[in-house]
Amino acid sequence: MEPVDRDRRERLILNALMERRVAVEEETKRLRAELTELVRREAELREEILSLDQILGALPQPVKENEAPSLFTPAPAPVPAPSAPPATKKRRRKGSRREQMLPKLRAKFGTGVFGVEAVTDLLLQEEPGERRKAYFAAWSLCRDLAEDAILVAVSEEGSGRRVKRTYKFADAAPA
Repeated sequence: MEPVDRDRRERLILNALMERRVAVEEETKRLRAELTELVRREAELREEILSLDQILGALPQPVKENEAPSLFTPAPAPVPAPSAPPATKKRRRKGSRREQMLPKLRAKFGTGVFGVEAVTDLLLQEEPGERRKAYFAAWSLCRDLAEDAILVAVSEEGSGRRVKRTYKFADAAPA
């Protein structure tokens, strides 16, 4: 009698699972149809909002009811102040690493091509220390010299924030 009960129990479980699967599939279909309808309705409403914004933008602004019309002529619009001329050169501290290293860079690299790694090595020869800090100092120095058109980027490898550039002195660039 036990095998019959077992078979019956398995059939009941399978039937319950199949019924649940059918119910879930029907619910999924219903929700997909509802989602499709909601997406369509959202697109319609966005279109309507754009139309209303265009209409409202074209209408003149009404005078507020609690304000009396002005008896005076409106003041002329203020003339925009002339913009300050762009800064031609950044101010840098005297005695900075830039003044110390520029002659050494010219002496070592001359008309050749070099990268931040080579400048890092030169900095570490001058002042032994942590390579990570020296690399940042070399990178900053090369960036500042390139901003001031003393260095010219010859090539770039990579993309985004990981661009590796090679430089040469601008006066050594082909004319």
